[in-house]
Amino acid sequence: MLPPAAPSQDEEATRIFFDVIYHLTEVLFFISVIGAAITIITFTIFPRIRTYPIKLIIYLCITIVVGHTVFSLAPYVTQSPVCVVFGAVVHYFLLSNFLWCGCIAFNFYQMIVKRNAGTRKLEKYYHLVGWGVPCIAVLVVAANSQYGLTRLVNGACYIRQSIFIFTTFFLPGFILVCINSVLFFFVASEIHGTLSKAPEAEQRESSKEFRVLMSIFVTVGLSWFFAFLYAILATVDVINIILLVLMTLITPLQGFFIFVAYCLNKKVRRKWQTLLARCLPFCAPESGTSKTGATGTTSTRGGGYTSSTGRSHGTGGHSSTTGGGGDRSYSSMSSRR
Repeated sequence: MLPPAAPSQDEEATRIFFDVIYHLTEVLFFISVIGAAITIITFTIFPRIRTYPIKLIIYLCITIVVGHTVFSLAPYVTQSPVCVVFGAVVHYFLLSNFLWCGCIAFNFYQMIVKRNAGTRKLEKYYHLVGWGVPCIAVLVVAANSQYGLTRLVNGACYIRQSIFIFTTFFLPGFILVCINSVLFFFVASEIHGTLSKAPEAEQRESSKEFRVLMSIFVTVGLSWFFAFLYAILATVDVINIILLVLMTLITPLQGFFIFVAYCLNKKVRRKWQTLLARCLPFCAPESGTSKTGATGTTSTRGGGYTSSTGRSHGTGGHSSTTGGGGDRSYSSMSSRR
């Protein structure tokens, strides 16, 4: 009997490449979970900076923390009953992630484009969609006994048959990402239109507005676009490798990007410094630190909702900036239109 043929150099290189991709994805998922968890903790212990849009982002971060954690652990589970539970939890929270991204995208559209002052009234419907709709998909798959170990997702605990993955995960996720892309286009167009009519001094700060748009981009889940493109074009040589690398580097980091967009700013940093200074005096913030950060969310009494790109929206007595870039108020720009 002939010994098995040794793998060729190309096969060995391919194996190493996919091993690197797999382990890199695990690391990035961990970073994403940490970022989302810090975001939840930050806006939980500092309620004065927790605006209505941030509340919605906290719910999204919950889906990231639970979904990404269980997804990372799923390949190491072998016992059948536990594997079924893991598969259902991963499916539920991935779908919930898409739906909360859709709710947030719709909320941005209503506040910035439609200037809807009553978006707070929609929150109960957001909960119904974000937490309730995934239950339907999970019940359909569970009723057909389709959760368990599968080779379709690196031998992890998930949905067994591709037809159920397509109908209860891929298709609804792809549709939601497409809808979010359209809503993002309208929001970005509104922001760009306002900036184009602003004074030259404010137009020069376009880099900040770019950061705002990028924060909205990741918050509404458009980083998943690379994952869906890879799934569609997986059989196309070269392009599939490019998309796989982009998907690996961008899609798993949604929680980290949210943390960067909404927590890495002067206002949040000052809150943490003040809290830590109770035990560590050297952490006390410097006097004269600006109350508003370069990125993130601010809340002031007496005004409507104000996106960090500038348009004012009444939302029950609060003015907030969302996104990652504006030191100045968007209402100050729109008032000059």
